[in-house]
Amino acid sequence: MAKVQFAELWPQLMGLVPVYTRDGVNGTNILLERDSALFCDLKTKTLLTRLSHTFLIDLRLAQHAFSQVCGRKYAIPVALRPGLVMIPVRSRTARVKDDGTRAYLVKDKIREYLPQGAGRRPGKGRGPHTAPGSQSGRRQEQKLREEPHGTRIVFVDDTTLVVPHRWPNVRDVMLAAELVEREAARLTGHLAGKTICGVRERPEDYGCRKCPRKDSCFPEQDK
Repeated sequence: MAKVQFAELWPQLMGLVPVYTRDGVNGTNILLERDSALFCDLKTKTLLTRLSHTFLIDLRLAQHAFSQVCGRKYAIPVALRPGLVMIPVRSRTARVKDDGTRAYLVKDKIREYLPQGAGRRPGKGRGPHTAPGSQSGRRQEQKLREEPHGTRIVFVDDTTLVVPHRWPNVRDVMLAAELVEREAARLTGHLAGKTICGVRERPEDYGCRKCPRKDSCFPEQDK
């Protein structure tokens, strides 16, 4: 395909997702809010670098700086401009080491993220009517092992993306993205007219109100 023009596409951008074609070509699906996804035969990390260059940002330097903000040494969210915070999530298993496993999703385009797989929800264990070692218990355990697990990400246009990245780990990345977004807003002198925590989580009991790190994301405001 022709060279991707991120200067024109970025307002619609929802994410960069690594994929393999039927022919085994390693490339990237560019998810757009109001149009069909575009396929590019470049690696996802290469496209992320080009996207950052659109805003005159050196990706490596930005990742290093934001690593100091969120305390992460890998899978570091990057704020490229107000409303464009890129969140890394593991979206596949690579066939070759350098193919890449991470998608980079736009935080403001994510409506919510949910645990994927009935047996993998936080706080949920064996059903109350299943006896360990029983035939029904063995069937249920087998079913849970066979069910997909990870995280279902719901975008603002109601499309979804299921990734193998486990829900608690995705939540950690989202919390890190809150810190990165707040720091980027502080550096640019505004909050882009948005509240920082605009993504709903499921289940409700694991929302921000019970998060042990909520004081880091939302420090007490000066009165």
